[in-house]
Amino acid sequence: MIHVISKTHSRIATIIVAFNAGARVEAIGGYNPGIAHMLEHSLFKGTATRDSVQIQREIAFLGGHSNAFTSHESVAYYITVPYENLEPCMDILSDMVFNPVFPEDEFLKEKEVVKEEEASSKDDPTMYIWRNFSEEFFDNYLAEPVLGTQETISNFTNDEVRRFHSQFCQRKDAIVSVCSVLKKKDVKELLNKYFGKQNGKIKKSYKFKDSNYLDSRYLELTKGDLEHTYLWMGMPAVNMASKWDGAIQLLITILGRGMDCRLFTEVREKLGLVYGISANYSDWQHGGLSMIEFSTREENIEETLETVDKELKMIKTSMPTEEEVQRAKNKIRSSFYAAIEDSYSIAYWETKRRLFDIPAIDEYMNNIESVTRQDIIDVANLIFDEDRQLLTVCRGNDEAQQG
Repeated sequence: MIHVISKTHSRIATIIVAFNAGARVEAIGGYNPGIAHMLEHSLFKGTATRDSVQIQREIAFLGGHSNAFTSHESVAYYITVPYENLEPCMDILSDMVFNPVFPEDEFLKEKEVVKEEEASSKDDPTMYIWRNFSEEFFDNYLAEPVLGTQETISNFTNDEVRRFHSQFCQRKDAIVSVCSVLKKKDVKELLNKYFGKQNGKIKKSYKFKDSNYLDSRYLELTKGDLEHTYLWMGMPAVNMASKWDGAIQLLITILGRGMDCRLFTEVREKLGLVYGISANYSDWQHGGLSMIEFSTREENIEETLETVDKELKMIKTSMPTEEEVQRAKNKIRSSFYAAIEDSYSIAYWETKRRLFDIPAIDEYMNNIESVTRQDIIDVANLIFDEDRQLLTVCRGNDEAQQG
Protein backbone atom coordinates (compact mmCIF):
# COMPACT_ATOMS: atom_id res chain seq x y z
CA MET A 1 0.00 0.00 0.00
CA ILE A 2 1.07 3.54 -0.78
CA HIS A 3 -0.10 6.64 1.12
CA VAL A 4 0.00 9.99 -0.69
CA ILE A 5 -0.65 13.19 1.25
CA SER A 6 -1.05 16.56 -0.48
CA LYS A 7 -1.87 20.03 0.77
CA THR A 8 -4.37 22.54 -0.57
CA HIS A 9 -5.86 25.84 0.56
CA SER A 10 -9.32 24.55 -0.31
CA ARG A 11 -11.63 23.62 2.53
CA ILE A 12 -12.94 20.74 0.41
CA ALA A 13 -10.89 17.58 0.95
CA THR A 14 -10.62 14.55 -1.34
CA ILE A 15 -9.70 10.97 -0.63
CA ILE A 16 -9.04 8.56 -3.51
CA VAL A 17 -8.40 4.81 -3.39
CA ALA A 18 -6.93 3.60 -6.69
CA PHE A 19 -5.59 0.34 -8.13
CA ASN A 20 -3.52 -0.73 -11.10
CA ALA A 21 -6.55 -2.69 -12.22
CA GLY A 22 -8.29 -1.15 -15.21
CA ALA A 23 -9.88 -2.96 -18.12
CA ARG A 24 -6.49 -4.06 -19.43
CA VAL A 25 -6.01 -6.61 -16.62
CA GLU A 26 -9.26 -8.44 -17.42
CA ALA A 27 -7.52 -10.64 -19.98
CA ILE A 28 -4.90 -11.69 -17.42
CA GLY A 29 -7.51 -13.55 -15.37
CA GLY A 30 -9.71 -14.62 -18.27
CA TYR A 31 -12.54 -12.29 -17.21
CA ASN A 32 -15.38 -11.03 -19.35
CA PRO A 33 -14.52 -7.63 -20.86
CA GLY A 34 -16.13 -4.90 -18.77
CA ILE A 35 -15.91 -6.70 -15.41
CA ALA A 36 -13.60 -4.00 -13.95
CA HIS A 37 -16.30 -1.43 -14.66
CA MET A 38 -18.95 -3.73 -13.20
CA LEU A 39 -16.92 -3.90 -9.99
CA GLU A 40 -16.94 -0.09 -9.87
CA HIS A 41 -20.74 -0.20 -9.66
CA SER A 42 -20.81 -3.13 -7.26
CA LEU A 43 -18.66 -1.57 -4.54
CA PHE A 44 -21.39 0.97 -3.81
CA LYS A 45 -23.93 -1.77 -3.05
CA GLY A 46 -23.18 -2.59 0.55
CA THR A 47 -20.80 -3.87 3.21
CA ALA A 48 -21.27 -6.00 6.32
CA THR A 49 -22.27 -2.89 8.28
CA ARG A 50 -23.87 -0.60 5.64
CA ASP A 51 -26.30 -1.25 2.83
CA SER A 52 -26.27 0.84 -0.37
CA VAL A 53 -28.81 3.36 0.94
CA GLN A 54 -26.88 3.87 4.17
CA ILE A 55 -23.64 4.45 2.27
CA GLN A 56 -25.11 7.23 0.17
CA ARG A 57 -27.05 8.83 3.03
CA GLU A 58 -24.04 8.86 5.35
CA ILE A 59 -21.87 10.51 2.70
CA ALA A 60 -24.60 13.04 1.87
CA PHE A 61 -25.15 13.83 5.57
CA LEU A 62 -21.45 14.69 5.83
CA GLY A 63 -21.71 17.03 2.83
CA GLY A 64 -19.74 14.63 0.68
CA HIS A 65 -19.88 13.56 -2.95
CA SER A 66 -18.84 10.04 -3.92
CA ASN A 67 -18.01 8.61 -7.31
CA ALA A 68 -15.66 6.26 -9.12
CA PHE A 69 -14.15 5.68 -12.53
CA THR A 70 -12.73 2.82 -14.54
CA SER A 71 -10.28 3.37 -17.38
CA HIS A 72 -8.16 1.03 -19.43
CA GLU A 73 -5.32 1.37 -16.93
CA SER A 74 -6.77 1.97 -13.48
CA VAL A 75 -9.83 1.94 -11.24
CA ALA A 76 -10.45 4.50 -8.52
CA TYR A 77 -13.05 5.34 -5.88
CA TYR A 78 -13.26 8.71 -4.18
CA ILE A 79 -15.14 11.06 -1.88
CA THR A 80 -14.91 14.84 -1.76
CA VAL A 81 -16.11 16.38 1.50
CA PRO A 82 -15.69 19.43 3.76
CA TYR A 83 -12.37 18.93 5.51
CA GLU A 84 -14.04 18.84 8.94
CA ASN A 85 -15.78 15.58 7.92
CA LEU A 86 -12.83 13.86 6.26
CA GLU A 87 -12.36 11.24 8.99
CA PRO A 88 -15.84 9.64 8.87
CA CYS A 89 -15.62 9.61 5.05
CA MET A 90 -12.33 7.72 5.30
CA ASP A 91 -14.14 5.13 7.38
CA ILE A 92 -16.93 4.83 4.78
CA LEU A 93 -14.62 4.61 1.78
CA SER A 94 -12.36 2.04 3.41
CA ASP A 95 -15.39 -0.04 4.32
CA MET A 96 -16.81 0.18 0.77
CA VAL A 97 -13.61 -0.73 -1.02
CA PHE A 98 -12.25 -3.44 1.28
CA ASN A 99 -15.35 -4.98 2.89
CA PRO A 100 -17.95 -5.34 0.12
CA VAL A 101 -20.51 -8.14 0.44
CA PHE A 102 -21.83 -8.07 -3.16
CA PRO A 103 -25.55 -8.76 -2.49
CA GLU A 104 -26.92 -10.94 -5.28
CA ASP A 105 -30.14 -8.94 -5.71
CA GLU A 106 -28.20 -5.68 -5.96
CA PHE A 107 -25.76 -7.25 -8.43
CA LEU A 108 -28.56 -8.37 -10.75
CA LYS A 109 -30.19 -4.94 -10.71
CA GLU A 110 -26.91 -3.16 -11.28
CA LYS A 111 -26.05 -5.41 -14.21
CA GLU A 112 -29.14 -4.06 -15.94
CA VAL A 113 -28.04 -0.50 -15.11
CA VAL A 114 -24.67 -1.16 -16.76
CA LYS A 115 -26.45 -2.50 -19.84
CA GLU A 116 -28.35 0.78 -20.01
CA GLU A 117 -25.11 2.73 -19.66
CA GLU A 118 -23.53 0.78 -22.51
CA ALA A 119 -26.60 1.20 -24.72
CA SER A 120 -26.82 4.95 -24.08
CA SER A 121 -23.17 5.41 -24.99
CA LYS A 122 -24.06 4.47 -28.57
CA ASP A 123 -26.42 7.44 -28.83
CA ASP A 124 -23.55 9.92 -28.39
CA PRO A 125 -21.78 10.51 -31.74
CA THR A 126 -18.42 10.99 -30.01
CA MET A 127 -18.70 7.73 -28.05
CA TYR A 128 -19.96 5.89 -31.13
CA ILE A 129 -17.08 7.12 -33.28
CA TRP A 130 -14.50 6.46 -30.54
CA ARG A 131 -15.54 2.85 -30.15
CA ASN A 132 -15.15 2.18 -33.86
CA PHE A 133 -12.05 4.34 -34.21
CA SER A 134 -10.19 2.72 -31.30
CA GLU A 135 -10.94 -0.79 -32.52
CA GLU A 136 -9.38 0.11 -35.85
CA PHE A 137 -6.50 2.26 -34.58
CA PHE A 138 -5.02 0.23 -31.70
CA ASP A 139 -4.05 -3.42 -31.54
CA ASN A 140 -3.72 -3.82 -27.76
CA TYR A 141 -6.00 -3.33 -24.76
CA LEU A 142 -6.83 0.22 -25.90
CA ALA A 143 -8.96 -1.28 -28.66
CA GLU A 144 -11.35 -2.86 -26.14
CA PRO A 145 -14.36 -0.92 -24.73
CA VAL A 146 -14.06 -0.35 -20.99
CA LEU A 147 -17.80 -0.89 -20.54
CA GLY A 148 -17.79 -4.24 -22.32
CA THR A 149 -20.62 -5.15 -24.70
CA GLN A 150 -24.23 -6.18 -24.20
CA GLU A 151 -23.14 -9.81 -24.63
CA THR A 152 -20.25 -9.69 -22.13
CA ILE A 153 -22.31 -7.75 -19.58
CA SER A 154 -25.02 -10.43 -19.84
CA ASN A 155 -22.37 -13.02 -19.01
CA PHE A 156 -21.22 -11.32 -15.79
CA THR A 157 -21.72 -13.26 -12.58
CA ASN A 158 -21.51 -12.14 -9.00
CA ASP A 159 -18.76 -14.67 -8.41
CA GLU A 160 -16.76 -13.16 -11.27
CA VAL A 161 -16.95 -9.71 -9.68
CA ARG A 162 -15.82 -11.17 -6.35
CA ARG A 163 -12.87 -12.91 -7.97
CA PHE A 164 -11.79 -9.78 -9.82
CA HIS A 165 -11.93 -7.77 -6.62
CA SER A 166 -9.95 -10.41 -4.76
CA GLN A 167 -7.29 -10.62 -7.46
CA PHE A 168 -6.72 -6.97 -8.27
CA CYS A 169 -8.17 -4.72 -5.56
CA GLN A 170 -6.69 -5.85 -2.29
CA ARG A 171 -5.55 -3.51 0.47
CA LYS A 172 -1.87 -4.27 -0.14
CA ASP A 173 -2.12 -2.99 -3.73
CA ALA A 174 -4.02 0.23 -3.00
CA ILE A 175 -2.81 3.77 -3.53
CA VAL A 176 -4.64 5.98 -1.04
CA SER A 177 -4.32 9.66 -1.91
CA VAL A 178 -5.60 12.47 0.31
CA CYS A 179 -5.56 16.18 -0.42
CA SER A 180 -6.76 18.56 2.28
CA VAL A 181 -5.99 21.64 4.32
CA LEU A 182 -5.16 19.46 7.33
CA LYS A 183 -1.64 18.96 8.66
CA LYS A 184 0.17 16.03 7.06
CA LYS A 185 0.84 14.49 10.47
CA ASP A 186 -2.89 14.40 11.23
CA VAL A 187 -3.75 12.92 7.84
CA LYS A 188 -1.12 10.22 8.23
CA GLU A 189 -2.65 9.16 11.53
CA LEU A 190 -6.06 8.89 9.87
CA LEU A 191 -4.66 6.87 6.97
CA ASN A 192 -2.99 4.43 9.34
CA LYS A 193 -6.20 4.12 11.34
CA TYR A 194 -8.62 3.47 8.48
CA PHE A 195 -6.45 1.95 5.76
CA GLY A 196 -3.46 0.48 7.54
CA LYS A 197 0.22 1.38 7.44
CA GLN A 198 1.90 1.73 4.09
CA ASN A 199 4.92 -0.20 2.88
CA GLY A 200 5.41 2.02 -0.17
CA LYS A 201 4.73 -0.76 -2.68
CA ILE A 202 1.99 -1.94 -5.01
CA LYS A 203 1.91 -4.67 -7.63
CA LYS A 204 3.01 -3.22 -10.98
CA SER A 205 4.51 -6.30 -12.61
CA TYR A 206 1.84 -6.88 -15.25
CA LYS A 207 3.26 -7.02 -18.77
CA PHE A 208 1.48 -5.35 -21.66
CA LYS A 209 2.58 -4.78 -25.24
CA ASP A 210 2.77 -1.38 -26.89
CA SER A 211 0.22 -0.80 -29.61
CA ASN A 212 1.34 -1.12 -33.21
CA TYR A 213 -0.14 1.26 -35.76
CA LEU A 214 -1.16 0.22 -39.23
CA ASP A 215 -0.56 2.00 -42.54
CA SER A 216 -2.83 4.89 -43.48
CA ARG A 217 -6.42 3.92 -44.12
CA TYR A 218 -9.98 5.21 -44.25
CA LEU A 219 -12.88 4.25 -42.02
CA GLU A 220 -16.43 5.18 -43.01
CA LEU A 221 -19.27 5.05 -40.49
CA THR A 222 -22.96 5.86 -40.52
CA LYS A 223 -25.14 6.83 -37.59
CA GLY A 224 -28.76 7.88 -37.39
CA ASP A 225 -29.92 11.23 -38.73
CA LEU A 226 -26.78 13.31 -38.24
CA GLU A 227 -26.95 16.76 -39.84
CA HIS A 228 -23.18 17.17 -39.90
CA THR A 229 -20.48 14.84 -41.16
CA TYR A 230 -17.92 14.15 -38.41
CA LEU A 231 -14.24 13.70 -39.31
CA TRP A 232 -11.44 12.41 -37.07
CA MET A 233 -7.87 12.40 -38.32
CA GLY A 234 -5.83 10.22 -35.96
CA MET A 235 -2.09 9.56 -35.95
CA PRO A 236 0.18 7.76 -33.42
CA ALA A 237 1.69 9.79 -30.60
CA VAL A 238 4.05 8.72 -27.81
CA ASN A 239 3.43 6.70 -24.66
CA MET A 240 2.78 8.27 -21.26
CA ALA A 241 5.72 9.85 -19.41
CA SER A 242 7.64 10.36 -22.66
CA LYS A 243 10.34 13.03 -22.79
CA TRP A 244 8.34 14.54 -25.65
CA ASP A 245 5.22 15.21 -23.60
CA GLY A 246 5.89 18.92 -23.01
CA ALA A 247 6.72 19.56 -26.66
CA ILE A 248 3.56 17.75 -27.78
CA GLN A 249 1.41 19.82 -25.41
CA LEU A 250 2.78 23.01 -26.95
CA LEU A 251 2.47 21.69 -30.48
CA ILE A 252 -1.17 20.72 -30.00
CA THR A 253 -1.94 24.05 -28.28
CA ILE A 254 -0.47 26.06 -31.16
CA LEU A 255 -2.20 23.96 -33.77
CA GLY A 256 -5.62 23.28 -32.33
CA ARG A 257 -6.54 24.57 -28.86
CA GLY A 258 -8.53 27.76 -28.44
CA MET A 259 -9.93 30.44 -30.72
CA ASP A 260 -6.44 31.80 -31.45
CA CYS A 261 -4.97 28.49 -32.68
CA ARG A 262 -3.91 27.93 -36.28
CA LEU A 263 -6.67 25.52 -37.27
CA PHE A 264 -9.47 27.63 -35.82
CA THR A 265 -8.06 30.76 -37.45
CA GLU A 266 -7.59 29.24 -40.90
CA VAL A 267 -10.59 26.90 -41.15
CA ARG A 268 -13.29 28.80 -39.26
CA GLU A 269 -12.32 32.45 -39.09
CA LYS A 270 -10.88 32.87 -42.59
CA LEU A 271 -12.92 30.29 -44.53
CA GLY A 272 -16.07 29.77 -42.44
CA LEU A 273 -16.07 26.02 -43.15
CA VAL A 274 -16.78 24.74 -39.63
CA TYR A 275 -18.28 25.82 -36.35
CA GLY A 276 -15.44 24.26 -34.38
CA ILE A 277 -12.19 22.40 -35.03
CA SER A 278 -9.56 21.18 -32.58
CA ALA A 279 -6.42 19.14 -32.11
CA ASN A 280 -6.00 16.81 -29.14
CA TYR A 281 -3.45 14.47 -27.66
CA SER A 282 -4.01 11.39 -25.48
CA ASP A 283 -1.41 9.09 -23.98
CA TRP A 284 -1.44 5.81 -22.11
CA GLN A 285 1.33 3.60 -20.80
CA HIS A 286 1.34 1.57 -24.00
CA GLY A 287 -0.07 3.82 -26.67
CA GLY A 288 -0.54 7.39 -27.81
CA LEU A 289 -2.85 9.30 -30.12
CA SER A 290 -2.78 12.71 -31.77
CA MET A 291 -6.11 13.76 -33.19
CA ILE A 292 -7.64 16.50 -35.31
CA GLU A 293 -11.42 16.56 -35.32
CA PHE A 294 -14.21 18.65 -36.76
CA SER A 295 -17.71 18.37 -38.16
CA THR A 296 -19.15 20.15 -41.18
CA ARG A 297 -21.55 19.85 -44.09
CA GLU A 298 -20.67 17.41 -46.83
CA GLU A 299 -19.81 20.09 -49.37
CA ASN A 300 -17.14 21.57 -47.05
CA ILE A 301 -15.19 18.39 -46.38
CA GLU A 302 -12.69 18.50 -49.23
CA GLU A 303 -11.65 22.12 -48.69
CA THR A 304 -11.41 21.62 -44.93
CA LEU A 305 -9.17 18.58 -45.30
CA GLU A 306 -6.96 20.42 -47.77
CA THR A 307 -6.57 23.30 -45.30
CA VAL A 308 -5.78 20.93 -42.43
CA ASP A 309 -3.16 19.14 -44.54
CA LYS A 310 -1.57 22.48 -45.41
CA GLU A 311 -1.36 23.44 -41.73
CA LEU A 312 0.18 20.08 -40.79
CA LYS A 313 2.86 20.46 -43.46
CA MET A 314 3.58 24.01 -42.33
CA ILE A 315 3.99 23.17 -38.65
CA LYS A 316 6.40 20.36 -39.59
CA THR A 317 8.64 22.61 -41.68
CA SER A 318 8.34 26.22 -40.45
CA MET A 319 9.58 27.40 -37.05
CA PRO A 320 6.79 28.79 -34.84
CA THR A 321 7.34 32.36 -33.70
CA GLU A 322 8.61 33.21 -30.22
CA GLU A 323 5.33 35.00 -29.52
CA GLU A 324 3.33 31.94 -30.60
CA VAL A 325 5.32 29.62 -28.34
CA GLN A 326 5.11 31.93 -25.33
CA ARG A 327 1.38 32.38 -25.86
CA ALA A 328 0.95 28.60 -25.87
CA LYS A 329 3.05 28.24 -22.69
CA ASN A 330 0.92 30.84 -20.93
CA LYS A 331 -2.28 29.09 -22.01
CA ILE A 332 -1.04 25.73 -20.73
CA ARG A 333 0.06 27.29 -17.45
CA SER A 334 -3.35 28.93 -17.00
CA SER A 335 -5.38 25.81 -17.77
CA PHE A 336 -3.13 23.57 -15.70
CA TYR A 337 -3.16 25.84 -12.67
CA ALA A 338 -6.94 26.11 -12.88
CA ALA A 339 -7.21 22.31 -13.02
CA ILE A 340 -5.19 21.81 -9.83
CA GLU A 341 -6.96 24.43 -7.76
CA ASP A 342 -9.33 21.84 -6.31
CA SER A 343 -8.43 18.99 -3.98
CA TYR A 344 -9.70 16.26 -6.31
CA SER A 345 -7.41 17.27 -9.19
CA ILE A 346 -4.36 17.42 -6.92
CA ALA A 347 -5.14 14.08 -5.29
CA TYR A 348 -5.73 12.47 -8.68
CA TRP A 349 -2.49 13.86 -10.15
CA GLU A 350 -0.55 12.44 -7.23
CA THR A 351 -2.31 9.11 -7.68
CA LYS A 352 -1.24 8.98 -11.33
CA ARG A 353 2.32 9.79 -10.33
CA ARG A 354 2.51 6.58 -8.31
CA LEU A 355 0.68 4.48 -10.87
CA PHE A 356 2.34 5.69 -14.05
CA ASP A 357 5.57 7.47 -13.04
CA ILE A 358 4.52 10.84 -14.45
CA PRO A 359 6.35 13.98 -13.21
CA ALA A 360 5.48 15.95 -10.11
CA ILE A 361 3.47 19.12 -10.76
CA ASP A 362 6.46 21.49 -10.55
CA GLU A 363 8.59 19.24 -12.74
CA TYR A 364 5.79 19.05 -15.30
CA MET A 365 5.59 22.85 -15.54
CA ASN A 366 9.38 23.11 -15.80
CA ASN A 367 9.25 20.67 -18.73
CA ILE A 368 6.72 22.87 -20.47
CA GLU A 369 8.82 25.99 -19.91
CA SER A 370 11.99 24.36 -21.29
CA VAL A 371 10.47 23.43 -24.68
CA THR A 372 12.15 25.21 -27.62
CA ARG A 373 10.84 26.17 -31.03
CA GLN A 374 13.00 23.45 -32.58
CA ASP A 375 11.50 20.87 -30.19
CA ILE A 376 8.07 21.70 -31.58
CA ILE A 377 9.17 21.11 -35.18
CA ASP A 378 10.92 17.89 -34.17
CA VAL A 379 7.90 16.46 -32.36
CA ALA A 380 5.55 17.51 -35.17
CA ASN A 381 7.62 15.37 -37.54
CA LEU A 382 7.59 12.54 -35.01
CA ILE A 383 3.84 12.28 -34.45
CA PHE A 384 2.17 13.68 -37.57
CA ASP A 385 2.91 10.58 -39.61
CA GLU A 386 0.91 10.69 -42.85
CA ASP A 387 1.80 7.04 -43.52
CA ARG A 388 0.02 5.87 -40.33
CA GLN A 389 -3.09 8.02 -40.39
CA LEU A 390 -6.61 6.79 -39.74
CA LEU A 391 -9.17 9.13 -41.30
CA THR A 392 -12.62 8.36 -39.91
CA VAL A 393 -15.74 9.85 -41.49
CA CYS A 394 -19.15 9.45 -39.85
CA ARG A 395 -22.25 10.44 -41.80
CA GLY A 396 -25.94 10.29 -41.17
CA ASN A 397 -27.75 7.41 -42.85
CA ASP A 398 -29.47 9.63 -45.40
CA GLU A 399 -26.24 11.30 -46.48
CA ALA A 400 -24.50 7.94 -46.75
CA GLN A 401 -27.21 6.64 -49.10
CA GLN A 402 -26.92 9.72 -51.33
CA GLY A 403 -23.11 9.34 -51.41
